[in-house]
Amino acid sequence: MFKLVQEYRFFIALAILILVPILSLNTNEKNAATRDYTFVDRAVVFVTAPIQAGITYSIDFGTRLLQNYVLLVNTNQEYSNIMEENRKLLNTIHNYQEMEAENKRLRALLQFQDRIEDAKIVAQVIAKDVTSEFRSIRINKGAKAGIMKGMPVLTHEGVVGKVLRTTANYSDIIEMLDNLSSVDAIDQRSRARGVLEGATDFSCILKYALRTDDIQVGDTIVSSGLDGIYPKGMMLGTVLKVNKKNYGITQDVEVRPNVDFSKLEEVLVIMKPDMNVL
Repeated sequence: MFKLVQEYRFFIALAILILVPILSLNTNEKNAATRDYTFVDRAVVFVTAPIQAGITYSIDFGTRLLQNYVLLVNTNQEYSNIMEENRKLLNTIHNYQEMEAENKRLRALLQFQDRIEDAKIVAQVIAKDVTSEFRSIRINKGAKAGIMKGMPVLTHEGVVGKVLRTTANYSDIIEMLDNLSSVDAIDQRSRARGVLEGATDFSCILKYALRTDDIQVGDTIVSSGLDGIYPKGMMLGTVLKVNKKNYGITQDVEVRPNVDFSKLEEVLVIMKPDMNVL
């Protein structure tokens, strides 16, 4: 019997597939609702109900899967759109913040330049010397703008340095931190005088201050104006250390510059046409 079923399994399956729909029609007749199930009806329901349930489940599962897939695709697209919009907004906020910071610096610089009687020009720092032997910056204004060698360069924080050399559109500025730079200086409190020269990337030395001069840690050092380059009273720095030796006629004074040279972005060049020396 089993071999017979194996041999004719295709025809048996085909007959079932044909007979099941035919027999199931009997349960859908108009009078099916008013009469009880017959033996054949019960047999048909017994055979077809699990199949119908399986088909219904498969259709529902497939529908839910398709809906979830479509929803997931839409969600991913919406997420990508939101992330792109968020990136654009962050860039916009960053640009606004950068513009606000620049405006604050320029306002401070413009307010400071009102104190300077000479003609002046605002320039942007575009490069900085990276060698340890030479401390300088480059600005985006040059001879075409009227800038000449030796002109003083300032910010609202104080003295930056002076023009070392120029091209038509650019100028190199030697910083106050460079050991080739010197500024005639004065202690704002005691009026003790000296010459401020660059020493390191973070400090200067006030030279030629007499050992008897009253100079204390925390004193403010400003330009005296006697060198003919920098305007009088420009901020130079604050006294960090004072070393009065037991011999000699001078004392060692270390000064921290008031200008943060690592964050220079805009400077003010004082237009003095008679400048011809460093």
